Amino acid sequence: MKNSDVVALIVAAGRGTRMGKNHNKLLLPLGTSTIVEYSLEAFLTHPKIKKIFLTVSSKDRSFFEKFLSDDIVLVEGGRRRQDSVHNALLKIMQEKKIPELVLVHDGARPFCSKKLIDSVINSARKYGAAIPILPLVDTIRLVRDGKTEILDRNKLYSVQTPQGFHTKLIKNASVQAIANKWEVTDDAALIEKIGGTVKTVDGEQQNLKITTPDD
Repeated sequence: MKNSDVVALIVAAGRGTRMGKNHNKLLLPLGTSTIVEYSLEAFLTHPKIKKIFLTVSSKDRSFFEKFLSDDIVLVEGGRRRQDSVHNALLKIMQEKKIPELVLVHDGARPFCSKKLIDSVINSARKYGAAIPILPLVDTIRLVRDGKTEILDRNKLYSVQTPQGFHTKLIKNASVQAIANKWEVTDDAALIEKIGGTVKTVDGEQQNLKITTPDD
């Protein structure tokens, strides 16, 4: 086992309904493997990642059990993505030595690079929370009440994962979210909800999220 104070939390409990399949899209083939196996590989081979906490649904657990090892822990997923993350954070807090950092990553992003992981780790270690972003390249319009207006895309960015956090910070934010019934789709939003600051790093074009059959 690696001597490190960083763990990865990979979310793999979704259904992928926009993929048009009746099962978890992460189990679909990608080249000679599956989507989730490529997503795991980037973190399994990274020298700074000590362990992976993989959230899975009960119906898919039998497939994911083949990944079980000293480096991968399966965690029961929840109804929502943030519930799955919360379950995994509680599991991480049971470690004999609580890791300093946790990286939360979407299992549907199989092309994350070592360079991006390093960048998120370095920024999260320094600032407490860090996310990768990309500037928008398309013209963006806001459509409202039958009217449209162009938004300044220079102020708009798309957000990627992994998102990195001081472990106790994101755990405490998640606990408050459950208590206050906050709904979020982005983990960093929890930090902002409790008044924290999130730093940004440059994302990568190839770090795309597989969502639809076209992807």
